[in-house]
Amino acid sequence: MADQESRLAYLNARKLARKYTSDYANTETKGYLPVLDERLHGVVIVGEINLGYHEIMLSRIIGTKTSARSNSFAGNFMPLLSEDTEFALKWQAVYASQLKEGIREPITVYEYINRYYVLEGNKRVSILKYVGAASVYGNIIRLLPERDESNTEISIYYEFLDFDKRLFFNNLWFSRKGSFTRLVRQTQHFLKHHPEVNSDIGTVINHVHRIFREAYKAVNLKGLNFTTGDALVEYIGVFGYPYKATGKELRKNIRNAYSQFLVAAGERSREAVEVSPEQGAMFQSKTGIFRSPNRITAALAFEGTPETNIWTRFHVRAIDRIEKKYQDYLKVEKLYNCSVHGSQCYRDITGLLEKKPDILFTTSAAMSNASLRIALENPDIIVLNCDTPHEGKNLHTYFFKMYDLTFLCGILSAAMSETGKIGYMSTYMKSPTYELNAFAIGARMINPRTQVFDFAMTGINDWAEHDKARYEFARNGADIAFCLHSPDNPLDRKAFPEIYAQIYRIDGKTGYPVESLAGASFDWEPYYEKVISDAIIGKSSLLDGHMEGNPIHFGWGLSTGVMDIFPVNSVIGVAGRLLRIFRDLIKDNRINPFEGPIYDNKGNMRIDWNYVPTLMEIQQIKWHESCVTGINYSF
Repeated sequence: MADQESRLAYLNARKLARKYTSDYANTETKGYLPVLDERLHGVVIVGEINLGYHEIMLSRIIGTKTSARSNSFAGNFMPLLSEDTEFALKWQAVYASQLKEGIREPITVYEYINRYYVLEGNKRVSILKYVGAASVYGNIIRLLPERDESNTEISIYYEFLDFDKRLFFNNLWFSRKGSFTRLVRQTQHFLKHHPEVNSDIGTVINHVHRIFREAYKAVNLKGLNFTTGDALVEYIGVFGYPYKATGKELRKNIRNAYSQFLVAAGERSREAVEVSPEQGAMFQSKTGIFRSPNRITAALAFEGTPETNIWTRFHVRAIDRIEKKYQDYLKVEKLYNCSVHGSQCYRDITGLLEKKPDILFTTSAAMSNASLRIALENPDIIVLNCDTPHEGKNLHTYFFKMYDLTFLCGILSAAMSETGKIGYMSTYMKSPTYELNAFAIGARMINPRTQVFDFAMTGINDWAEHDKARYEFARNGADIAFCLHSPDNPLDRKAFPEIYAQIYRIDGKTGYPVESLAGASFDWEPYYEKVISDAIIGKSSLLDGHMEGNPIHFGWGLSTGVMDIFPVNSVIGVAGRLLRIFRDLIKDNRINPFEGPIYDNKGNMRIDWNYVPTLMEIQQIKWHESCVTGINYSF
């Protein structure tokens, strides 16, 4: 009979309740149902908004609005009162009705910071949780707390509210500020390119989050302190927007993305290795053997061609030499003009996998997301992306320690300057702040009164812009200019085919170059030779000895031979000897450009006395060294 069944259900539910209160007796709530009114003590509520009628995930309903029923339920919403009470009889009656007709009356809840507290319908929620239901329909009243940026939970909540205070996101939450903004931008980008999806952002996000959450829960990944919202944002960054993805596809990709989720959740951290010439970078496959013990295949993806892009030219020139040197053991596959845009970049690079490479080099930072996806989907292939290190990506990267080179350029510039004023020109892709700062630190080591002018503009990509920048330098008293060349400027390729940056003396009135002093150049050959030769002979990996699975960034400095500065004959004297001294100090690791104390141009100490920041810390520098001054056009 239904009555007997209802009574047995109540007794079973009560056992669950008593166990819960016993297990959680030492917690703040003593194992009883949390009360919103008590949580709001001392909290300033600045408004209430009626969100209307929505489906609510039962997992988000965690308490009751008032204390009237708080002792009737355990914290898991199971009933506590004995079976001969009026409360127990009403619970059983609602349970019997649930068996026959289902629960048709909506509940009423208050939402506070993405959690729900029941005002009307505590027994209905209790019964639905007991039978294992996933959701219930109800009327929602949102309580708005006073904005407090020092409170992480409230600041995350206001990301939602600032977007739309009436918007309802079912079960969507994040563990860090900025993730919701990122998800909104990802959704806007998707809708911009898919006008056929005729829905508002809130509807699309709820749809995608719902199907993603089902797949994410089904996969049941372990060891992740991660919300499904966090995972969704990371998933989109790797695999694209899953608006029409099937459950099977989602589950497969989520499993592949497990290591990326661990990194994004902070369970694994990126390690930065400053490579010495003795180490280089040594890799082997996960099994310890390559497909062909005596011969390997290396695939490389390039953003441009050697004829159209200096950066590509540097890499191709190096790999061609290595291929010739190891021709009996090495096969090289190249992809030119690889797209750097989203899914097309992924498709282009995936085409290289048909060649069955042992190692895949992606030579542009713009290929980072596609490289990450390929690395996650193909764990037996070593994927290396040429980029500076980034937290939150489970991708091995390699790059020059550019600040070694710009530090030396600053030293030489200051040694050759008569006015103590130097101009620094970046390319159309503004160089990182830490490179400019290293240049300024080097200059101040030679002349503490040096001024470095940073040409503050969107970019320099043609000779007219160069002329304007040099004119501004001269107008401000500079007699030396340092210029990073543009990677895709045809004039640069023609005039300076092997030079990445140069230093020259400029005319004091026009800024016109009157004497070349030095050129800086890259040579990727030592890098590719070390990686490939070690792979051919099956040497052990630098990954050994590091935390298993951690992404690693290999920073190649001046000591490895991948870059250097070459002064002209007229600089060979005192300035040339000075340059050699500092070059040797860097190579022997006896000096670091960023050893403190270092002050910014507002007088604040940024790096403390004798402190040497890590590679990752240096890359995150956003301030300007004390002698750096920005200048703009005067016309």
